Amino acid sequence: MKKTYIILLLTTSLATAQTKWSLQQSLDYAHKHNLQLKQSRLDIEQAKINKMAAIGGFLPNINANASTSWNNGLTQNFTTGILENQTTFGGSGSVNGNLNLFNGFKNHYNYKKSLLDILSAQYQYADLQNNIDVQIASAYIQILLNKENFEAAKAQLENSIKQKERTQEMIKTGVLPKGDIADAEAQITNDHLQVIQAENAYEIAKLNLVQLLELTDFQQFDIDESLEGLNIDETLLQTNAEQLFEQARRNNQKLKQAETQVAAAGYQVKLAKSAYLPSLSAFANINTRYSDRDHIGFGGVTTPADPFWNQVKDNKGLTYGLNLRIPVFNGFATRNQVNRAKLSQEKIKIAVTNTEKKMRSDIYKMQKDLQAAFQSMKAAQANLKAQRKAYDYANEKFKVGLMNIFELNNIKTKYRRAEAQFINAKYEYFLKSKVLEFTINNIEE
Repeated sequence: MKKTYIILLLTTSLATAQTKWSLQQSLDYAHKHNLQLKQSRLDIEQAKINKMAAIGGFLPNINANASTSWNNGLTQNFTTGILENQTTFGGSGSVNGNLNLFNGFKNHYNYKKSLLDILSAQYQYADLQNNIDVQIASAYIQILLNKENFEAAKAQLENSIKQKERTQEMIKTGVLPKGDIADAEAQITNDHLQVIQAENAYEIAKLNLVQLLELTDFQQFDIDESLEGLNIDETLLQTNAEQLFEQARRNNQKLKQAETQVAAAGYQVKLAKSAYLPSLSAFANINTRYSDRDHIGFGGVTTPADPFWNQVKDNKGLTYGLNLRIPVFNGFATRNQVNRAKLSQEKIKIAVTNTEKKMRSDIYKMQKDLQAAFQSMKAAQANLKAQRKAYDYANEKFKVGLMNIFELNNIKTKYRRAEAQFINAKYEYFLKSKVLEFTINNIEE
């Protein structure tokens, strides 16, 4: 039992250790389980069904019909066509076929449009996937940011506790006045509040990522803090913004979807115009019938009804031919439909232009923001280094009684603020870099 317990304990510990998620693992999991992406995949399947329907337009329609009936009283004999007082059982059957030979190329346009609709749905899925990636990366980086703030707050609290202990010793030796202990305790109280707030922000950030991943086990969820997957592409800082835009225009799925919709709208115009053209179809009908009534021949001689299969064979008929439909006038319905399709196409073209224009503006702004974030991070790093030196120097002065705790806490507050500014600036730079990277490298998987 003891061995079993140890094995279970080790297994549980290993499972707990394996719950740490990297950024790439988070992205891969979301690609499979995110509900929005699942719905978008269904849109692709729907477009594929529409493609099969378009293929079906090239094929003939074949239908079989069969009917039976009992007629009482003065009714027409199925076989002879004579009205008689009778009770008759009869039946008929037929097979009908219809094949569209020409309908203004409507089937061809429908098929081409269905292919573009599938492509559009695939681009839409890839664009949505990219948006989910940005959301997850943002949530992931927010966890790292809040965790580092949490750790920094705990370190500050621990430092304040040690500082209080030193203050008590210095009061005992007469180096500091007794009143300084109140400032030390107040600092500990404030730092403890900062720890609580930082921990709450950290837990909420984890909850946000759990919800994005559609997970249910929040308590066991944790991320890999090694910054794996957060490698920064520093070329994004120096590359010409127009080159970044050209790269995005080649790769961006949203723009590709819009361009595909323009092409699909072109086929919609052709579909509307096809109604101006005549249509030609071929049809064929094979039929037969059966009746159980006896035959009444010349001189009133009655003969029994022929056997079922004999009647089916003898009564069969075949009809076939062509059907030509020429549109003449339909109250301007076709013209209006064509005009509506053209307007729709123009709207989509304008939307593509606006998408392209906004993308260029966004990428220029993203790069400027990234450059500003990089400079802010460097400035915050330099400020943190300076504030750290100032705090270390003040701490040494405090230890020998050349500075009171109130002055030390003021310098410590500046150091803590500089530390928080650097942490925020660092992850702000990470985030802006990833958003720009996702935008210009939005390539369909």
